Amino acid sequence: MINELQKAQDLMNDGQYMPAVTILQNINGLSPKAENYRLLFMANCWYKLGEYQWATDISDNLLQKDEHNELASQMKYLSCCELKDFDNALEEIVRFLSFNEADIYKVTLEELLTDIKNGFINEQAIVSKIKELALKNNCLK
Repeated sequence: MINELQKAQDLMNDGQYMPAVTILQNINGLSPKAENYRLLFMANCWYKLGEYQWATDISDNLLQKDEHNELASQMKYLSCCELKDFDNALEEIVRFLSFNEADIYKVTLEELLTDIKNGFINEQAIVSKIKELALKNNCLK
């Protein structure tokens, strides 16, 4: 089963997302950690294939099992952005960073601060929350 995960990852690395999905959909009986990887790989494949709702749903499923999975949270955030569902995208980043430290999200926070500075985000409650999270994660310049 782990060999199947590796095979799927190799296909993903080669940009062959649909064959990777086929393998990932047929893997059963994994340990919880390996199952998290399977779901993360599936979400990534669907994202790369432009199936953003599926990527969102799978990421959400993974986050219900592992609320500290920053990659799954960011996949959900990015998928919501692609769906132009900016409220849910911001809700996800706020949800995740309210009880986790930012690692890969630091770049996203910096981008959101730039969007605030450029006037693209101006709803005061959202601006305040983003600035609070940026300060908490040492992202204020």
